[in-house]
Amino acid sequence: MEIVKGLNKEQREAVLSTEGPVLVIAGAGSGKTKLLVHRIAYLIKEKKVSPHHILAVTFTNKAAEEMRERVKKLLGSDFRYQPWLGTFHHICVRILRSEIDKIGYKKNFIIYDDSDQKALIKKIMKERQLSTDQFNPLAVLALISKAKGELIEVEEYISGESYFERIVASLYKEYQKNLFENNALDFDDILQKTVEIFQKFPEILEKYQNIFRYLMVDEYQDTNHAQYVLVNLLAQRHRNLCVVG
Repeated sequence: MEIVKGLNKEQREAVLSTEGPVLVIAGAGSGKTKLLVHRIAYLIKEKKVSPHHILAVTFTNKAAEEMRERVKKLLGSDFRYQPWLGTFHHICVRILRSEIDKIGYKKNFIIYDDSDQKALIKKIMKERQLSTDQFNPLAVLALISKAKGELIEVEEYISGESYFERIVASLYKEYQKNLFENNALDFDDILQKTVEIFQKFPEILEKYQNIFRYLMVDEYQDTNHAQYVLVNLLAQRHRNLCVVG
């Protein structure tokens, strides 16, 4: 079988084990990307799975592009349609462009970069007459980002006993209010809002579970809580999940 030619025994086993959960633990330079490339190609060429039903997640755009080119080279003329292949954020933006109106945003939402986020939090702090010497805007944003990565929404955010924590909690609330009013998301919202939609609307989750029948995640050890929850929600229905880390 040409697709598995050149793979070692362990790689071949991971490629051919397409049904059910598969965990691959391997060190750097051990051929993890090669395994995923061959697995995608095997699903399309030998198992006759539509590329539309395959989702492969990488941690960088460069890795996604490299994987796409390698699958294309391996399949040749059989590579007619693209699988879903990209970073968590890339995939989630595609989903949100179709579904975000369910939670009150418009589909033409904008994404704030680091400078936009910093400008917004500084504006809010200025309105509240908070010193940027006492409250470092980047430190505040880092705490908000950490909360979102752990899927802690404004309403659930527990401000601690300290004055600093209480201030951060109130800034988080105002920050999210401003984002919503501007029809904007920050980088962490992209994942958090996708999970929110899936959890609030089971019919939308089911729709994407049926699209993503085969899931693959590279560098799984680097996933945060939001990414972990997202993968598990999508894999619940068909359970064809291969993670490499």
